[in-house]
Amino acid sequence: MSEARTSPSGGSARLFFIDWLRVIATALIFAYHCARPFDDFEAWHIKYGDLTAMFTYPMGIASQFVMPLFWLLSGMGMWLALQVMPTMAFLRRRLVRLLVPVMTVGWLVLCPPQVYIESTTDQHYRAPPFVGTFWEFVPHYFTGGAYGFGGWFPVAGLHLWYLFYLALFTLVSLPLLRYLSGATGRRVVARLASSADGWWVLPVLGLPLLATEVLLPPGIPILSWPEGGWRLGTYGMILVLGFVLGSDVRLRAAAQKWRRLWLALAVTTLVPLLFLAMTIGELAWGTTDFAFQWALRTMNGWLCLLAIIGYGSRYLHRPTRWLRAAGELVLPFYVLHQTAIVLLVHGIRDWPLPIIVAYPLVLTVAFLACAGGCLIVRRYRVLRFLFGMPGPHPRTASGDRRSPLPAAE
Repeated sequence: MSEARTSPSGGSARLFFIDWLRVIATALIFAYHCARPFDDFEAWHIKYGDLTAMFTYPMGIASQFVMPLFWLLSGMGMWLALQVMPTMAFLRRRLVRLLVPVMTVGWLVLCPPQVYIESTTDQHYRAPPFVGTFWEFVPHYFTGGAYGFGGWFPVAGLHLWYLFYLALFTLVSLPLLRYLSGATGRRVVARLASSADGWWVLPVLGLPLLATEVLLPPGIPILSWPEGGWRLGTYGMILVLGFVLGSDVRLRAAAQKWRRLWLALAVTTLVPLLFLAMTIGELAWGTTDFAFQWALRTMNGWLCLLAIIGYGSRYLHRPTRWLRAAGELVLPFYVLHQTAIVLLVHGIRDWPLPIIVAYPLVLTVAFLACAGGCLIVRRYRVLRFLFGMPGPHPRTASGDRRSPLPAAE
């Protein structure tokens, strides 16, 4: 399905495939985190009594594109939002919706039990060990230093790091995004879009990602810190690339045209990465092997994103009533999901259940708990604010609520 109601420059028409892809990405990250207690690959906040290697490769494949997809869609949504509201109004709205969930329910409600469980179950992940009850732990949580740096307080909000750093990179990148939205920037993007019909143009657009994944030395604050399988600096660049893709319909048309080729290239380059998956993280920065393997991994991830945008814009550009409801609840579901998983696994970690039973159990019960929580959150204005949801939408003459703009937020 072609993109209806879009201007050559991208316009401000709603791109429903962005909403669909955000819902799908949230479902994938939920399934991914439900598997983390059971994999034998690395430590996490909680581990089940038995571990398995069967999740390693599916989770490795998912890490190639799931979190980068969130950032790419956020960039595309930023373009749409800046077309319908002034820059400062957009910035205020965005910072409130991103940071309030982190600094309220995140810091005060959802993160403390996760950190406590990690500290009292010998996970050796990022929090130091602790002995005592939860209420004895709480004062240390607030005064014992930063999580990941010898203490317990998670400044970025554990799994809410995406919201925290998205707010930060929104602030940092705003001057560039305003330039790209202006007359000169639009001409630059238009020249790129006019040549985007070649299959190689958009893949080449991802080459700057090598600067952070391959060339940037480790130890650079924030930019080189790994989260979700990628460096934070890489996510920042993906955010800007998403903004560019969102700004001109011809770029998305090129993604549709070459989606099959890019998917084939992504699958082909993924094959050697599967053989390298167990050792690529042990390579020393600056070596030839490191540069080659991480460059291959980085460009494979970018090809995955391009193929997803191509297929998504081709087949998912359609509104439904279900999408309106699900799109509105994506953010509160994301905020709630990891705490529900950690608490549930902590409760059953000593049960004599095989993983083939325990994983579906966690998947089902945690989903129902988060879905129920979302239904409660959406009913009350104060909870909507605390979980980053917009206020209740006015009704149209037909009585339907106007579609929210989750992708643009």
